[in-house]
Amino acid sequence: MIRGKGIEERKIIPLSELPLADDFMFGEVMRREDICILFLEALLGKQIDHIEYIERQQDLSDDYESHGIRLDVYLKDEKGTVYNIEMQRFSGDNLEMRVRYYQSGIDRRTLEKGVHYADLKESYVIFVCAFDYFEHGLAVYERKSFMMGAKEDDYSIEYEDGSHVFFLNSKYKTGNADRAILEYLDYLRTDDNTRQYNSKLVQRVKEAVEDVRHDKSKEEPYMTMTMKLEDMHRAGYREGVLEGIEQTIIQNVKQLMEKENWSFTKACDVLAVPNDIRTKIYEIFQK
Repeated sequence: MIRGKGIEERKIIPLSELPLADDFMFGEVMRREDICILFLEALLGKQIDHIEYIERQQDLSDDYESHGIRLDVYLKDEKGTVYNIEMQRFSGDNLEMRVRYYQSGIDRRTLEKGVHYADLKESYVIFVCAFDYFEHGLAVYERKSFMMGAKEDDYSIEYEDGSHVFFLNSKYKTGNADRAILEYLDYLRTDDNTRQYNSKLVQRVKEAVEDVRHDKSKEEPYMTMTMKLEDMHRAGYREGVLEGIEQTIIQNVKQLMEKENWSFTKACDVLAVPNDIRTKIYEIFQK
């Protein structure tokens, strides 16, 4: 039995010290209507009268076997435009593919049965990143689609399908955004409450962060979420250990079969391979 020994113990940050970049804090703060409107208006340069949260932490899984996704902040404005704002703390591969999957899930949920495709609502997927995913130093990256000729100089026509994608980079070097967004990214990166921020957006964000930090009613949901994430971390570690053990056994069985000209069964018997693992690696050998 693989026990917890060896699993890296991760420090749990107290709610009273939680930064905006933490998933729990980000969700609590960015679900405040006034803050979300200020954020979207500064980023997109458009006026928003009011917003409506479609459902907190909306689940867009289609069925049991699909890759279910949990949206941090999922809302729509008075025109029905849908917005999904996500915090990305850790750099990883294929964020573009994740955006594509998010977008398709949102489209399927917003297009009612019997409604024509032309009635699809405009949508925005916004990733707020604690890293520079594209490594060009920009504060904001916006996806744009174009129809191109056979040669680059032939023609370039912007392709509009109503879907928009933005990646924000808190480690920016080039401030290609509204001052309020740059201050927002600075605060996200530094968690500096001593700095004087001029934008109404960050002033409200700072106040909201302090409110959450001192809200005793948030302690239980925060710890519940943290414990669930820790359980997932431990489960992932154990799966990784088991997978490593199986790979080692597979290599050893192969060596004995090749060098000693033994059968699969004899090699497993000599190595005392457990029956459950023996069955799994036998299936691998048959592929």
